Parts: sequence; structure tokens; C-alpha cells
Amino acid sequence: MMYHPMHLHGHFFRVLNKHGEYSPLKHTVIVAPMDTTTIEFKASEVGDWFFHCHLLYHMMSGMARMVHYDGFTPAPDVMQSHLRHNPYYYMGDIAAMSNMTQGHFSLSNERNIFTTEWEFGWANVDSAQWQITPTYDYSINRFLSAFIGSNLEREDGDMTAEDGIAGFRFLLPLSIESSHWLDTDLQYRLTLHKAFDITPRLSFYGEGEFDTAEKWEIRSGMMYSLSRDLSIVTQWHSDFSWGGGINYLF
Repeated sequence: MMYHPMHLHGHFFRVLNKHGEYSPLKHTVIVAPMDTTTIEFKASEVGDWFFHCHLLYHMMSGMARMVHYDGFTPAPDVMQSHLRHNPYYYMGDIAAMSNMTQGHFSLSNERNIFTTEWEFGWANVDSAQWQITPTYDYSINRFLSAFIGSNLEREDGDMTAEDGIAGFRFLLPLSIESSHWLDTDLQYRLTLHKAFDITPRLSFYGEGEFDTAEKWEIRSGMMYSLSRDLSIVTQWHSDFSWGGGINYLF
């Protein structure tokens, strides 16, 4: 089991031990697994103070509490809901490769996510094929979101899909991203995506897609980061074969 570096905001506290009045003064103390540590501090910093484990995933899983002073009333601007300050942010990526191009663009705030994903390929096929999928997601929690949108596909010069879609996205164990939708023809599509960070710069990824009308589509690749925004990418696609190029993140 792991040790817990427990941190109390706004205070220095004394970690009580056998040294009595010479016990050390700290703002963070490491608590051993299944152990008890006693601290004391002067309750003179009126307010609400965060007390939490400094291992991020411990804190996010619930090892955190609020230390509240009785009789304290926060200022009105602090009492305002954070939803009053809920701006939209944009992000996206574009991959340009020798066999295809793909990418996505999203505009989102805390709950609302507007996304457009696209794919355009020309290698290993008789004529260029493309797919564009604009969606609106409503984030329910960090694991689940529901979405509606449309799916447009063109193959061999003809439109093969012009459907409305509705479904949900769910984060599975091992950080596997899943997407499930039904279109207006009642065709079901499942997509699974997983990325593996091998080093701080090198990563592998894989994605599998099953559609009851179009069956399987698979892609897998490797990406090497040159900078925060720019990466080299090589990818195999079940329709467009092998390709390589660059990926730009913004």
C-alpha cells in the first residue's frame, strides 16, 4: 500500500510525536498505510480550507475534505456558482498523411461540447472516400456523455450515408474510450479507442469500429512528439493501408 502525503491549506500544524514541544511544524505530513498521525494547529485562519492527499488520483477518488470554521460566511463573489464563469474553449488536431487525412475540432465548456470529426482517404481505394460527423455532447459526469448529431459518408463518388445519430460515450476501465450510437436507419455503431504512452514523447494508439451495416474498420499507429503542438505520425488503416505524415494539435 502507498503512503499518503496529507496537506492542509492555509495553516502550519505541529505533528505530535515523542519530542513534545519540539515536534516538527509542517504544512504536509506523510501518513503511513493503516496508520494514524495526530496534528494540532492554532485555529486562527478563519475560512474554508482544503485538506487532501497530494497524490492526485487519491484526491480525485475522494481522499479530500473541507476544514470549516464555524461562524464563517464566504464573501458574496465566492458564493457565486462557478457556472457563472463557464467560458467556451476550443481544441482540435489535424493529421496529414500520405494515404489520408483525419482530425477533429471541438468547442466546449463545462457541460456542452460541439465536435466535428472528419476522415478523408485516397490510398488503396478506387476513388476518394470521406466521412464527416458533427455532434453535440452533453457531459453528465467525467465518465459519461450523451450526444446527437449526423453522419455523412461518401464512397465511390456516391453518398452512402446521410443519417442522424444519437448515442453516448463512456470511459471504460483502463482508460478505454467507447462510443455507441444508433442512426436513423437503426444501424448500431460501436467504437473503442485506446492510447499507450511508451515514453514522454512516444505513444501508440489503436481504434476499432464495428457497424452493423459496414462491419469492421480498424486503425492503429504510432506518434512521436516533436513539440507541444507538432508530432510525426505513422498509421495503418483497414481501408487506406499504411501512411505517414505529421499531426498538428491546437
